[in-house]
Amino acid sequence: MIRQVLGHIGREKWLFLGSVLVLAILLLLVDIFWIASLSLDAQMRQVTGAVAMEIYLNDSIPEADLSALETALKAIPDAAAVAFVSKDDAAGILEADLGEGILDVLEENPLPRSYVVRFRGPMTLAGLDAAAGRIKAMAGIDAVEFGRPWIEKMERLGRHLHRAMYFLGALIVFVVLLSLAGTNRLSAKGKSADFFQLRLLGAGPAYLTFPFLAKGFLAGFAAAALSWAGGYYLAARITFTSLTVTLPSMGEVVAFTLAAALVAMLGAYLGIRKYVTS
Repeated sequence: MIRQVLGHIGREKWLFLGSVLVLAILLLLVDIFWIASLSLDAQMRQVTGAVAMEIYLNDSIPEADLSALETALKAIPDAAAVAFVSKDDAAGILEADLGEGILDVLEENPLPRSYVVRFRGPMTLAGLDAAAGRIKAMAGIDAVEFGRPWIEKMERLGRHLHRAMYFLGALIVFVVLLSLAGTNRLSAKGKSADFFQLRLLGAGPAYLTFPFLAKGFLAGFAAAALSWAGGYYLAARITFTSLTVTLPSMGEVVAFTLAAALVAMLGAYLGIRKYVTS
C-alpha cells in the first residue's frame, strides 16, 4: 500500500505539489484571521481587565452618607476595589494632567466628588452595563463613566472578525473539496482502464480508493503544516505598538492540521468514488 501511494504521488508529483501550494495559501488566510481574532480577544481581555468605572456624586449627598454608599459599591458583583476621590484629589489630578494653577481663576472648585471602582478580572460590555445600571439606581449618583464607546467598538470588531473567520473557513473548505474533487476526478478518469483491469484481477474498492485518499490526506496535512509555518513566520516578523500577537496552542494547531487533512481526503473521495465503485 505504501509503495502504491508513493508511486501514485511520484507519477503526479507536480500536480501534487501544486495542490499543496494552493491549499497552503488558502489555509494561510484562515490562519491569519484566526491569529487576528485571538490577538483581538486577548487585547479585549486586557482592556476590560483594567477598566476603571468612575462614579460621579451629586453635591447634595452629605458626607455622612458616603460610608453607606461605599459599602453598596463594594457589594457590586466582581467589584475588587473602591476608591474615593475628593474634590481636592480631583483638582490635583486635573492639574497634573493640564498644568498647575488651571483652577486658580475660579472662585471655588467645580469638580465633583467621585468613586473609582475596579473589577477582579475582564468584564464583558453586558457585565459593565449591568454594573453601571445598578450604580445609577443608587441615590446621589450623577453619572457613571467607564469608556463604553471604546469597549463597544472593540467587541463589535471582535464579532465581525469571528464571523469573517467562520465564513472564510467555510468558503475555503468548499473550495478545497471542489478543487481536490476535480483534480482527483481527472486523475481517476485517466486511470479508468487500469481500474477495470484491477477489478478483473479481484481488486476491491478499498484497494483502488486508498492511494487517492492517502494522497489527499497527505496534501491537506502538508498544506496545513506549511500554512502554519508561514503564519508563525509572519507573527514573528510583524509587530504592533498597541497589540500583542497571540497564537493558538499547539494542540489547536495539530487539530486544525488533522482537520484540513481529513477535509482534503474527503475531497479526493468525492472526486473518485464513481470510478472505483461502479
